[in-house]
Amino acid sequence: MRLRKGEGVKILFDFFHRPAVQFLLETVFYFVVLVILLYLYGYTGINDGGFIYNEF
Repeated sequence: MRLRKGEGVKILFDFFHRPAVQFLLETVFYFVVLVILLYLYGYTGINDGGFIYNEF
């Protein structure tokens, strides 16, 4: 099967504009953001002493 010029882009465009694919990609994106936020939250704590001006 040989694709004409620009036909491959149209196939990808049509694929990524399907509602199910968009829902799946958005879900994965928000899950990654949530995991990153939880990972960063793990660095904070009450007794960590991360506040730079504790000695002043």
